[in-house]
Amino acid sequence: MAELQVNCLYDFEGDDYNGELSFVAGETLTVLRQDIGDGWWEARSQDGRQGLVPETYVEVMSAPEPQFPPPPPPMVAETAYPTNGSMEQHQHQMPQQQQSFDDWDDDWDDDDDESSNSTGGASQQDLAGQGNFGLAAPTRREKQISPGSEMSKYGTVKSSFNRFSHFAKSGGEAFLMGQGEERVSDSDKIRIVETEEGPVWLNQDAAYTCTFSNLQVSRRYKHFDWLHERLEVKFVCIPIPPLPDKAVTGRYESEFVQERMRQLQYWVNRMVRHPVISRSDVLHHFLTCTDDKKWKVGKRKAEKDEFQGAKFFQLVEPPNQALETRDLEGKMENFCKFVMNMTENVKTLITVHHDYAKKQLGPFKREYTKIGTSLKQLALTFNLDKSPHSGALTAAIDYTGDAYNEIGEMFEKQPPREAYPLIEALYEYKGILQTYPEVLKVHEGAIGKAKECIKLQEEGKMNETEVTSVLTRADTISYATLAEMNNFQRDRVVDFKSMMQHYLREQIDFYKNLTQKLETALHHYDNA
Repeated sequence: MAELQVNCLYDFEGDDYNGELSFVAGETLTVLRQDIGDGWWEARSQDGRQGLVPETYVEVMSAPEPQFPPPPPPMVAETAYPTNGSMEQHQHQMPQQQQSFDDWDDDWDDDDDESSNSTGGASQQDLAGQGNFGLAAPTRREKQISPGSEMSKYGTVKSSFNRFSHFAKSGGEAFLMGQGEERVSDSDKIRIVETEEGPVWLNQDAAYTCTFSNLQVSRRYKHFDWLHERLEVKFVCIPIPPLPDKAVTGRYESEFVQERMRQLQYWVNRMVRHPVISRSDVLHHFLTCTDDKKWKVGKRKAEKDEFQGAKFFQLVEPPNQALETRDLEGKMENFCKFVMNMTENVKTLITVHHDYAKKQLGPFKREYTKIGTSLKQLALTFNLDKSPHSGALTAAIDYTGDAYNEIGEMFEKQPPREAYPLIEALYEYKGILQTYPEVLKVHEGAIGKAKECIKLQEEGKMNETEVTSVLTRADTISYATLAEMNNFQRDRVVDFKSMMQHYLREQIDFYKNLTQKLETALHHYDNA
């Protein structure tokens, strides 16, 4: 078969550890494989070096002439299949037979997992669970690389990709270079407007809530998992909160099922509040489709969405004003510092309130019970004296002992009212914050590519028109990133205000009840 030749458009300094091939602009490479995935091809240089290259850095020089395979051998009179062979054996003997979409969807719908309703009440309770809210890091199939941490100016990203692969995988470079542009209808455009707070998504208040209705949509955990994946793939500049963990054992216990349904409901509520995600076809399909056939059609449509990855930015219509590089970088640096500091703050708050809840359940209850028991014992002793003037005091002390025992029980019952809801809400924000470094890598890649193009212009390797187009598209990514940062800050203010109000109200009610019990006990001594 003839070999595919490509011309290198830009210089590329590959990472030998990751199996990448370095080259310079104008060099000719021979493509060995195009099915590597994640925006990478395997190629060989003229001097025999071999490795992975980003496909957006090269262009095909000429398509190879097809070479037809030799004719098939003569048909034999009979082909024997083993009578006791399994279906898998037969499919192995007929490699051209592929599983249909309908078969795949049947497998999708047929498993032993329990159902979860996505149309539950829009409760303001918070996401529970203390499990692993992190997400699996992407890897390239061709070369196994042990997981590590990559530090960028946006924080530590737990993944094995190098500085180019995530941006290339998302299609960021192709978008910047104007490759594969699609026509976008006016109704599909997602507009960003400039405000006093900075760029924001238009229709900030157009989000809705997910509440009980006569329409019941039954969804399993795998459907939520599918939706999560689709949202991650489509909205590369929006952090998608992780789903609550899927337990391996004990998943059919009624308390676990109910709790996970509550967590998933909270996750859905977060999605429908977002001004961009709430308008997406895939979310509407997930929330409203009740027909099996329509579900499969909509599912395939979502998976073939032409505006996924960095192509999403083709839908974005930013303000018609170029961003100032120094101001932009200052905002990004400040936000990244904010995310890193908030991540540590959230972890500290979770730890502090875990410890506080443990003390409420154990030491606090135990100490108040000790006081109550000792007072009750004193009352028993005083009761041995039958003098008329002693009875009232004995009763007051006995009542005080009961009051302290009840206070101990109040401490035991308090964590589900105050500490646990706060911890659960903090865990949700911990999950959101963990996704931000990878989301911001898309913007970092865009800015890096834009600076590289400016350098190429200075070297005479790109003309002014091409560079201006790249900078305009880079601004689109920057505007979308800034709009999402502002959306995060707006949500954070609303959420933390609600969290702290609920927490303090519960604390106030608790100590009011505690004080009332002590005051009532005190009044028993008035006539003692």
